[in-house]
Amino acid sequence: MENVNVKTTKLKDFLEENKIECFQIEERNDENETAVFRSLMQVKGQTLPFAVLIDKSVYTLLQVQLAPAIVKGEAFAKIAPFLNEMNNNYRIFKFVTTAEGDLLLNACVASKDDNFDPALVNAIIAETVKFLEAEYPGIMAKIWKEIE
Repeated sequence: MENVNVKTTKLKDFLEENKIECFQIEERNDENETAVFRSLMQVKGQTLPFAVLIDKSVYTLLQVQLAPAIVKGEAFAKIAPFLNEMNNNYRIFKFVTTAEGDLLLNACVASKDDNFDPALVNAIIAETVKFLEAEYPGIMAKIWKEIE
């Protein structure tokens, strides 16, 4: 039997009702009933991969890859203070790095199945685009300056 959590179904229905067709959906059929809604975001001439990750926990994660494999080795120590400052200045957004050195922007939405609101997820995606349109060039300039 296929595992599909309530939040995944609600988001799929919302996307269909609103004719939003930019997502590729991967349902992992695992014990967490994980679904990954992948798409691309256009920001200041850059195409940034982003995803909405849903599982049966109370957390839904929106994640944008700002730069792949950029924060490696000593670069992390150089940019960590800047990332911490950004994390302190923006409540909804958190800048993180992966083991592979990818620089990510995360936003987390907490909700139980019965009060999961796909329109809120969509609104946060729109706020993310707005934020990145305003801040992405400065963020990346600072990152590049620090890691050179």
